[in-house]
Amino acid sequence: MTCQHCGADLPPIAMFCGECGRSVTAAVIAPVVVDRPVPPVTAQLDPVTEPEQQPEPEPEPQPEPEAEPQPEPEPEPESAQPARAATGSAVPGSAVPGSAVPDGAVSDTAAACDACGTAALADDLYCAECGQPLGGDTRVIDPLPAPLPLDLPTIEVDTESTRLVPRHPAGAPFVLQFSTGESYTVLGSGLAGRNPRPEPGEYVDHLVTIVDPGRSVSKTHLEFGQADGVFWVCDRHSGNGSVVREPGREPRQCEPGRRYPVVRGTRIDLGEQHVIVT
Repeated sequence: MTCQHCGADLPPIAMFCGECGRSVTAAVIAPVVVDRPVPPVTAQLDPVTEPEQQPEPEPEPQPEPEAEPQPEPEPEPESAQPARAATGSAVPGSAVPGSAVPDGAVSDTAAACDACGTAALADDLYCAECGQPLGGDTRVIDPLPAPLPLDLPTIEVDTESTRLVPRHPAGAPFVLQFSTGESYTVLGSGLAGRNPRPEPGEYVDHLVTIVDPGRSVSKTHLEFGQADGVFWVCDRHSGNGSVVREPGREPRQCEPGRRYPVVRGTRIDLGEQHVIVT
């Protein structure tokens, strides 16, 4: 038996090496080898310094060409000077306020502003200084004719106050006293009966109901009213009729639909019932 570490001979029952003192029974753990990629070696290069840019030289200014001398205008004859002064013409391309422009020529400027006097171009519509509208070549049109007067009818408006009329006739009111014990004060027209009802389109002021258990009084038995302070009665085609009994006169049977004027104290028989006008 040999030691796995130092190779010394050992007895079969030896547990430790006599040379190196290591255990001969422990398993030898082999180291794990991991293959790692080796990065490539690159040579470091020195940075290249770019050459500095030199400023371009400015071009030298070229000398301006000398203007050629213009020939002097020939003097005009004396006969043409008065004509130019009379027409008020000026150098082409310029305008003098108040000067006239020859026919066929286009002026660069228009008349001056009426508000501030600033000169304006020919196509300006407003003054560049004050903003006022400039007077252009506006075409003047004829004004509209005056409208013809309309013959409207004259309407007279009534401004007088409305005259108020009394709702009920003037004078002392009339009182109807029935035999059943009811009493009614009337100031206008009305109907009396067990269940009085006006006809379609008929209007009255009073509807007087007469209590009649025997039913001798018709539903709409009697009509009454006033005219100029006089009380009148009219039978409405009742079943038992109406009888007028005035003081000091004979009883009168009323004709249906006819009005009978009565005085205060008159008794009117309505079937088995009656009414006294007071």
